[in-house]
Amino acid sequence: MIDSVLVVQRVRIVWTARGRGAVEATARGRLPNAFPFPRGGSGQVLVHEVLMREADGYARSEDFRIHDDLSEVDWLRLKREPDGAIRVERRPVWASYPISRRIVHICTLEPGQSARYQANFRLSGYSMEWTYDDWTINIAREPPRADLFLGRKFDFERDDRVSLYGKPAHR
Repeated sequence: MIDSVLVVQRVRIVWTARGRGAVEATARGRLPNAFPFPRGGSGQVLVHEVLMREADGYARSEDFRIHDDLSEVDWLRLKREPDGAIRVERRPVWASYPISRRIVHICTLEPGQSARYQANFRLSGYSMEWTYDDWTINIAREPPRADLFLGRKFDFERDDRVSLYGKPAHR
């Protein structure tokens, strides 16, 4: 069924303490938060992951996955509501600061609706060095097309970004 397709694009920007300066932040701020959606495949959930890392000069790497079940996206919790809407939640990010051990409700999508969610994290993992992640998640409940997220006005927008360096966030 065409209205059950959920199209997801996560754009991740990753950097280290070396990239914390104003010049580096300005360069990251110029990186796009949406890309053309790839062609091909059919399934219940289509996921396009875009990664840009400081270590690679912010060159883009991409991955495209097709899932036949809502539960297969490990960093999102997707649940079909009794009325057919799809509830979209971000799963906890365990090794992050700010500590994020709760599920975050992003939106509930009806066919034809879209959402953008933004968050950032300072991650420790198993290393002694912090890494920083900035996520933009674009989601639409409509058939995929190349320009789906480009220049779009979203039905729902949520921005959970915070200051990652211990200072108050300024917006």
